[in-house]
Amino acid sequence: MPKKVSKDINLRSHYSQLKKVWQKKHKLAKKRVLEKHGEAIDWLNGKIPSKENVAGAAVGAMMLSNTLPAVTSAITPEDRPKVDEHVENIDRATLLRQHLGALLPSEMRPLSKDEETMLSQALSSDFGFTVAAELDGKRLNRSFGYIGAEQHLMRYPGDLMYSHLEPEVAGNRVVFSSGMAPGRGAWGYFAKSKVEMTKLDVEREKWYVAVPTFLAPGFYDNVRSHYEWFKYRKMLIINPKTGKSVVVDIGDAGPAQWTGKHLGGSPEVMIALGLSEGPRKGAVLYFFIDDAGDKIPLGPIKPGEVK
Repeated sequence: MPKKVSKDINLRSHYSQLKKVWQKKHKLAKKRVLEKHGEAIDWLNGKIPSKENVAGAAVGAMMLSNTLPAVTSAITPEDRPKVDEHVENIDRATLLRQHLGALLPSEMRPLSKDEETMLSQALSSDFGFTVAAELDGKRLNRSFGYIGAEQHLMRYPGDLMYSHLEPEVAGNRVVFSSGMAPGRGAWGYFAKSKVEMTKLDVEREKWYVAVPTFLAPGFYDNVRSHYEWFKYRKMLIINPKTGKSVVVDIGDAGPAQWTGKHLGGSPEVMIALGLSEGPRKGAVLYFFIDDAGDKIPLGPIKPGEVK
C-alpha cells in the first residue's frame, strides 16, 4: 500500500511539472501568434471583443483540440468564411513546432516511458487520431531519433527508376537522384508485377520508412509475429524543428546501428519532412498510428486535417 501512495504522489508531481511547462509554452506561443499574425487577428478583433482572447483561443485550440470554439461561436454565418480564411493563416506547423519545443529533451536520447506517454497524448489530441509508442504490446527500440535518406525500393520485378517519377511534381530531381536500392525491401516486392500493382502499392513504396525491427524488444522471442506485425504498419513522423509531419508505413528494416541513424525515409518522406537537402538527416519523432480501419491516408499531414 505505501508503494502505491508513493507512486501516486510521484505521478501528481510529474503532471504538475508538465502543467507548468505547458502554461509557459502557451503564453510564449500566444505572444508569437500576436506578433506574426497581427493583421489577421486585427481583422478578427472587429468581431470579437478581445484580441488577446483570439490569440489565446487559436493557440489553445492547436495545443488541445485543433478547433476554435471561442472564435467561431462569436461569428455570424455570413462572416464565417472570412474568419476561416484568416484563421488558416495561422501556421499550424509553426504552432506544432512551438508546442513540441516544451516537451522534447534538448539533447538526442531515447525518451522515457513518461515522456512518450505525454507526447503521444498531446499528438493524439493535435492530429485527431490515436498515436502511441507501443501498440499491441509491440514497440521499437526508441521513438525519438535521427532519420536518414533511403533509396527507392523495387515495387515489382523489373521496376525501373524513371517509373517512380510523377509528371511536373516538385522534388522530382531529389526523387530521381536518390536512385533505387539493388535489392528488395524486408517484405519483398510490393506487387507481383507492374500489371498487378495497385495505387496502394504505389503509395506504400512512396511513403515508406525503414525501421530497425531487429532491435525491437522481444523481436527474437517470436520473429514471425513481429515480422508480420511490422509489415506496412503506419506511423506518424514529425520534424520537431519545422513542425512538418507525414504519415508513413514501414516498408523495410534498417538502418544498421553503426550508421548513427535510427530510421530511414524514402525520398518523398524526406522531402515532406524538409530534410531532403544538405546532409539529408535530422531529428524526428515517430509513433505508431492506431488505424485498424485504414482510414488515415499516407503522405504529408497537418494537425486537425483528419476529422
